[in-house]
Amino acid sequence: MKKKPVLVLWIMVFISLLTLPFLGWQHFKRYLPGTLFMSVLIALESIVAEKYKWWAIYKKIPPYFINEFAFIVGPFFAGSLWILRLTYGRFYLYFLLNAFVDAIFMYPVFTLFKSMGIFEMKKMSRHQLFGLFLIKALLMYGFQAIWEKIFRNRSQQKSTGTTAQEVEKERPYAISTAE
Repeated sequence: MKKKPVLVLWIMVFISLLTLPFLGWQHFKRYLPGTLFMSVLIALESIVAEKYKWWAIYKKIPPYFINEFAFIVGPFFAGSLWILRLTYGRFYLYFLLNAFVDAIFMYPVFTLFKSMGIFEMKKMSRHQLFGLFLIKALLMYGFQAIWEKIFRNRSQQKSTGTTAQEVEKERPYAISTAE
């Protein structure tokens, strides 16, 4: 049987995107900023990776986009939304799930894609790329937390018409960390 790496990439993208309707519109909107931030960062990273020859991607879809297009638009985008949806607010679970998914990609999936001629590592090892994935996971979680702190608080204040000081005054007593 002849291997069809471009077909595999298209299937990977479509299956990933087909899971998004099950995510729910509210969750999609909530976690989209963190996911888009990381997608742009990864697109910029791909330019650096190509310049310094960290890895080589031999098969890509469509051929005129950046090398990692299929991975960014497919499993990374959908996977990031799902991981944030399932674990946001529980950092340790988020980090463990990310590490688990990244390990699956770096070891069995990487081996399969390398054998199909889709990509291979050049000047960066698998372990270094795995570490880079974990750093990006931390950046995405941090960005999402900052985004929610700034913009969700604003939208809640606009919807209720109160400021943070007014909310503090409305409490019957001060809440301490010991309670």
